[in-house]
Amino acid sequence: MIGTLMIARNPMHGSRLFVLALLAVFASCTSTPERVAEDQREEAPAEEASGEAPKGERVTWNYDPQGKLLPSDDYVVGIRLPRGAELSRDEGLHHVYRIQAPIGKVLAYFGPMMITGNVERRGKGAIYKRASVRGAEVNPTKVDVSILEVGNSLTRISVTEIPPPPRHVPSSDRTKAAAQQSFRTLD
Repeated sequence: MIGTLMIARNPMHGSRLFVLALLAVFASCTSTPERVAEDQREEAPAEEASGEAPKGERVTWNYDPQGKLLPSDDYVVGIRLPRGAELSRDEGLHHVYRIQAPIGKVLAYFGPMMITGNVERRGKGAIYKRASVRGAEVNPTKVDVSILEVGNSLTRISVTEIPPPPRHVPSSDRTKAAAQQSFRTLD
């Protein structure tokens, strides 16, 4: 056995090669479903991509940290509406809004801004009769504002403008004379 060289096999050397070969196989492989999904994303029409909300879109909250309704930028007859109020009906001098909020929070929002001595309670709601709006211009329009519960956390806000009296009111003497004249024509 003179010229024979015996080489002992190192078991760690073979396992290292096996692990490296396995990693190379996994790194170079891509599954078919991922490739199909990538191809579909590239082929998707631009309309669908634009339908998604942009990531930088600002979220507006209807409540402050204390749970009170926040004012919006919308006004009706000098009354600043709360955020989330949506127009339901608008018929000349009568405006109706709905808001998805508990009636207590809506009353807490409107109560301090209404100036009137005539508040009528209706169930959980209220009607402010012949009210003025706090902070409105010098000669504000009088309004009837009713805040009534419609459903579970759904509240109806109804604002009715009261037209101002005519500019030229006839004197009491002219009114009496007109009444006497109408009575004579009836006879």
